[in-house]
Amino acid sequence: MPHYYFDIETTGLDSENDKIITIQFQRVQANGSPNEELTILKSWDNENDEMKILSQVIPLITSRNPWKFVPVGNNLNFEFKFLLSKIQKYFDGRVHPLFFHSRPHIDLKHVMVLLNGGRFKGYHLLLKKIGTGMDIPIWYQNKEYSKILTYVEMEARAFTNFYQSIQRLIFNRQSRMLMLPGAVK
Repeated sequence: MPHYYFDIETTGLDSENDKIITIQFQRVQANGSPNEELTILKSWDNENDEMKILSQVIPLITSRNPWKFVPVGNNLNFEFKFLLSKIQKYFDGRVHPLFFHSRPHIDLKHVMVLLNGGRFKGYHLLLKKIGTGMDIPIWYQNKEYSKILTYVEMEARAFTNFYQSIQRLIFNRQSRMLMLPGAVK
């Protein structure tokens, strides 16, 4: 089952009125390391911008085989909410609100909150990324697309690095547990 780092960037937080400006995904191995180059679908490269980039990713994320594309990310609820809204808007899709949640996905937000002492505030700092996406709507409005791309690439690296460290931690813990007397092998 292929895992894919998955994220979107938008012009704001309102899935009804704001736009998706990038969709990025990257196949990752079970240990979290990237398996291929980061794909960045950019709305400014397309005539019908948002609709065009959505039409490129919808076949992947709505495949009849839910194991074909398993999204891995941070706070996937945000992405799922936007995707649902836009599928309904552009493709007259009658998608159940729980469609994406009923499919396999790995959202590390909950792990990050736990690692942050159970606090939601500041949990994203565990990614050790530079800045936040708060400037992206301004960069988009000013057509500073290179800044958006730099941020998206940095964020993908930060996430996959974090995912790899979590996977190593889990693997090392499992290995130690298998060595304990009486452990099931």
